[in-house]
Formats: sequence, C-alpha cells, structure tokens
Amino acid sequence: MVCLVITITQSSFAQQDVNALKDKHERKGKDITVYPDFDHSLLLEAKSDTTANISSGDFDGDGHLDILLVKGRHWPILDRVLLGDGKGSIRKVYNLGEMSDRSYTGAVADFNGDGFPDIAVSNDNPDRKLVYFNDGKGNFKVVSEFGRPEWPTRNISVADINRDGLPDIILANRGDSPTLNYICLNTGNGQFNGNCIPFAPYPTTTITPANFNNDGFVDLVVPHRDGGQSYVYFGSSDTSYSDNHRVPFGPSKATIRVAAVADFNGDHMLDIVTVDEYKGVDLYFGQKDQTFSEGISLAGPKIVPYALAVADLNNDKKIDIIVGHVEAPSTVFFNDGTGRNFKKVSFGDAKGTVYGFAIGDFNEDGMSDIAVARSDAPNILYFGNTKSKPRMR
Repeated sequence: MVCLVITITQSSFAQQDVNALKDKHERKGKDITVYPDFDHSLLLEAKSDTTANISSGDFDGDGHLDILLVKGRHWPILDRVLLGDGKGSIRKVYNLGEMSDRSYTGAVADFNGDGFPDIAVSNDNPDRKLVYFNDGKGNFKVVSEFGRPEWPTRNISVADINRDGLPDIILANRGDSPTLNYICLNTGNGQFNGNCIPFAPYPTTTITPANFNNDGFVDLVVPHRDGGQSYVYFGSSDTSYSDNHRVPFGPSKATIRVAAVADFNGDHMLDIVTVDEYKGVDLYFGQKDQTFSEGISLAGPKIVPYALAVADLNNDKKIDIIVGHVEAPSTVFFNDGTGRNFKKVSFGDAKGTVYGFAIGDFNEDGMSDIAVARSDAPNILYFGNTKSKPRMR
C-alpha cells in the first residue's frame, strides 16, 4: 500500500477576508468581483496513465473530502481511492477493488440506503459494470452489478427516475453500431436486477439529469457525440423517455462530448452548456416554451475543449464554467450573472488531455478547489485562493 502525503501552504486570504473586503468596498459604493487564481497545486499521482474521470465524497466518514480516480478507458487499470485530511494533503491511497477494468466514470451515491457513499463504475465492453458498497470506513466491496457487460458504456449519472426514493443509474453508451442508452432502476438495497429501460437511440458520452419544467420528474440531457441532433428528453410517470416527448438543442450535426446544466442568466430557467471538440464551448438558454435558444459561443475549437464542470468558484452566487482542454491550460469562465459576459481565467499547464473535474473545498479554507483527471499527464488538484488583488467592475 502506497501512502502519498504532500503538504501545501494554504492561502492566508481566507473566505472571511474576501467577505471583509467586499463589505468595505460596498460601503464605499463600489461593486467588486473577486476572481480566485489556482496557482497552488498538488500532484495526486507521480505517473501518467489513461485516467478517465474523477469524483469526490467523504468515503471514510471523517468529515473531509476524498477523491476517486477512475482509470482505464480502453485499457484495464485499477481505480484508486485517495483519502484527504482536510488540509490539502492526501493521507492514504489504495485501490478501489481488486479488478482492473476499462472504466470511464465513478458515480458516488448511497445505493443501498445505509447512509454511506457507494460507488458505481461505468466499465466499457467487455467488462461488467459494478457497484461497490462502502462499509462507512472507506472499504469497498463489489456487491451488485448493473446493465450488460457488452454495452459500450462511457459515462453514468445518477437520479431517482421513478421517484421511489432510490438512486437509479443512467448509462451513456457510444458504439460503432446503432446505439441505445439505458436507465437501470434500483430495485432496493442497491440491486439492479430488473430489465433496464432503453431510450435515446444514438451515441452519447454523457447524460445529465435535470428538471427543466418543474414538474417533479427527472429530465435527461442527451448530447449527440458523433454528428447528429442532441435532445432533452422530458420525464413522466411512465419513465419511458419517448422520442415523442423530447426537444432539440444545439446544431443538427453535433459532436458534443459533455453537457452541463445550470441557470446561468438568473431567469429561473435552466440552461445548457456544451463542449464540442470541433465547435467549441456553447451556451443554450432555456426558454418559457420549454425550448432552447440558439447557441452563444464562449470559445471556439482552436484550443480543443474536452472536459466540463459548472460551479460557483468565487462565492458570488453565480454559476461559473470550467473547461478542460487537449494539451492546453484549463479555463474558468467567471459569470457576471447575465450568462453573456464571462471573465476568462486560465490555470494549470498544457500537459495531457483533461478528461474530468471534481469541484470541492479540499483544504477547507472556504474557497472551491478543482481536482483534475488527465490522460497522459499526472492527475492534479488546484487550490483556489484570492491572494491576488480583486478586480473592480
């Protein structure tokens, strides 16, 4: 067992200092926006491999965020668990399980209802898709499976599709032949024994759950990956996600790798942001008639975008956009709240390809940090801090 412990000096400009600075300028009638930088970092591993994604949660119940590195893609590798100490260091590292597999995503949820975060791993063909149960101390054991090993699964997401209080699994599949995506319902105690529900007959590499029409049912954003139309499938009581109950978004020949959902313009309607390696980064606003606007380009494809996350990184209650690239630094698009004006801030190096992000306060200083999964470069954690002078607007 290898234990990786690396310490980092935390920023002295903690969140209380940010708030004090804002209060000072607000009293003087000035509007201030603080943009954190991500200059301090921690290598999560010394070597490079084909890491596909990264997730976080408190796996061992100590109150501090931990990290899951999901590895493999087309080549079987062991997934890894990294336990954090809450101070920006990793105190323990070990394999998630004993099996090397072709993994793309590790979804974290309490699948068996015991109060501890479990992990479902979206393995590609021909590997079984596995659910690891957590004993509450960060020890994981395979107890359940979902879907079929031959499915070309890329990513999974989790939502309570049939409103029974149990987390279900949505599989995004991308194959060379005609492709179906699936919903596997949790039948209780983290078991997925029933037949999975097919929908969206086209290749995709992410599916994002949301509720666009506030009807209480989960809607699913299904971007087309290989040159076709993307759709939002609206949920209903029958959980069928029919082609008759969907609306298009984006171009008719999209090659979208990932989409994310948030209200970027503050109109209380959800919007969709996408990264398309041939088109760039685009934002589609939700409209009152449950359709979506034409795309607003945030960045072109000259620097190839490949990974995406959304979060409020500077604590201004406005959702920002984080984009990872192929052999280029990552970019944060800080949102002014209109969804049309963004301050671009680059961070990190130009090594490898960014495959995924996990956002959280890993050193517990009140500022969000960005954990990055990379292929052909070491995985890394960037710490948000505001030691630099705030920018006025």
